[in-house]
Amino acid sequence: MIFTRSVPHRVYADYTRYRPLLRSDFRHRCAYCLTHEFYVGGEAGCEIDHHRPQKGPSARPDLVNVYENLFWCCRECNQNKGDVWPSDEDLIQGRRFLDPCRTEDDHDLHWTTHPDGRLTAVTTAGEYTIERLFLWRDFLVFHRSRAFRWQQEQNALRELLQTRAVSDTQKNLLERRLADLTELIEPPVFERPQRQRVV
Repeated sequence: MIFTRSVPHRVYADYTRYRPLLRSDFRHRCAYCLTHEFYVGGEAGCEIDHHRPQKGPSARPDLVNVYENLFWCCRECNQNKGDVWPSDEDLIQGRRFLDPCRTEDDHDLHWTTHPDGRLTAVTTAGEYTIERLFLWRDFLVFHRSRAFRWQQEQNALRELLQTRAVSDTQKNLLERRLADLTELIEPPVFERPQRQRVV
C-alpha cells in the first residue's frame, strides 16, 4: 500500500497540529502494519511517529516538525520502533524501515502476506521492518488472516449475486452480508469526543 501526502496549508511549529492531516493522508491506517485505527481503539490508539527519530543516537531534531518525516502509526508499532534507526552499516546492506510514501516502498514489494496472516520478507528492508516492529505479533497475524477471509467471502458473494438467480429474500441477506464485509475491510472513521466547555 502506498500513501500519498498532502501539502499542508500551513507549517506548524508543533507537530501534533498535523494529526488530522496525517490521519487523512494515511487513510486512518498505521503506516507500518496497515491496521486501520478502528481496530486499535480509534484515533486514540494511534500516534505520530517521527520516521527519523527525534531522540536517541540517530536523533534529527531538525526534522521534529517537518511534515514529510511524520507518519500516522498505531501505538504498538510506534513503541516498538522507539528511537531505533539503522546504523550506516545497516543502511549499506539495505536494512532500513520502509517509507510507504515512496512508490518503491509499497509494502507488497517487500513482503508476501499469506492467507494465514503470516508475513514472509522478500527484501532486506522488508525483513528489517518486520523484525524491528514485531509485525509477526499475534494480533496482527490473526487480523490479517481474518481480513483475507473477509475479502474471499466478499468476492464470492459479489460473484454469486452477479451470476445466479436468487430470491428477493436471499438477495437482501446476501447484500446485507456484503455491506457488513465491506465495512469490516474498510471500517468507519469516528472522531474523538471533545470536552464540552462549561459556561
